[in-house]
Amino acid sequence: MIPETVAERRYAILVEGWLANRRAKTAHGLIRYGRDEVVAVIDSTLAGRRVHEVMPELERDAPIVRSLEEALDLAPTSVLVGLAPAGGRLPEEWTETLRRAADTGLEIVSGLHQRLAPLFSGGRVWDVREPPGDVPLFSGEGFGVEPKVALTVGTDTAIGKMTATLEIERAAREAGVRSEFVATGQTGIIIAGWGICVDAVVSDFVAGASEQLVLEAARREPDLILVEGQGALGHPAYSGVTLGLLHGSCPDCLVLCVASPDEEVFAGVPRPSTARAARLYEEVTALVKLAPVVAASVNTRGLDNTEAEEFIARVTDETGLPAADPFRDSAAPILEAVRRAPKSGLAGTRP
Repeated sequence: MIPETVAERRYAILVEGWLANRRAKTAHGLIRYGRDEVVAVIDSTLAGRRVHEVMPELERDAPIVRSLEEALDLAPTSVLVGLAPAGGRLPEEWTETLRRAADTGLEIVSGLHQRLAPLFSGGRVWDVREPPGDVPLFSGEGFGVEPKVALTVGTDTAIGKMTATLEIERAAREAGVRSEFVATGQTGIIIAGWGICVDAVVSDFVAGASEQLVLEAARREPDLILVEGQGALGHPAYSGVTLGLLHGSCPDCLVLCVASPDEEVFAGVPRPSTARAARLYEEVTALVKLAPVVAASVNTRGLDNTEAEEFIARVTDETGLPAADPFRDSAAPILEAVRRAPKSGLAGTRP
């Protein structure tokens, strides 16, 4: 759950040709939210520039270099595979670059579904998606966790659940609230340095893995535990992991992540309305534990300021919930709604 192969990582991020593409979300997440230093980004198409010039919204700077050899001059300890491609496999042309990195003694860090350790035997490889071997079944111990637990859920996949969770954590720190971010996906784990990729756990044990993560976070004695959501109930490919998290993390409240435009989540499967999604998440969660949706995190990427404000207002009107885009503006309204939510009871305690 907590693979500390390097005490203090200094990352060179490999994103050759992809830095400005949304599929480089692992790179983007580490640059904006990571606690480790980023010494260089490897992308020959943008070499000579700096990250803040290309993507100022990432709020951290690093030089963009042409090759691994240029990055080595900046003394990295680790090379991160910064891409999250469809299918989760390493681009073939990157293998040689990573092999040279391993030969120099650098750690290879990858969140791909494809395991890289067999490709670089003898090297130091952190396959982030490799789950621990001792994940138990759900036990119910999570019901007794003392800190409040909030879980992000979504009307679709890849809609900003990790970003929303991290922005709420940032707002909590600024407000002096002790909080723990619970990473359940590869990018979140790389940022936090610990966690379990629940989508790589055998299905019967997803709830148990989720529970163990919350129990670990509770041992750190925070006031608030913020669990990163995965998938979506309405997505036929990823709904299983969503349900495991909903029940296994034993949340007290939910934050619903929504986005515009309104498009299909899958061929022939429409995205549910925000209000309907909120009701469904509450009903499904309440089979085990009461957990109301208390706020909406709105992804307004691609909208201008006026369009964003109008969309956020529509979400509020439709749901009656406080709504905000935590990336564009602030997560403070969402944090306030989470803090106001009471600790909830088990399903059998409802009227």
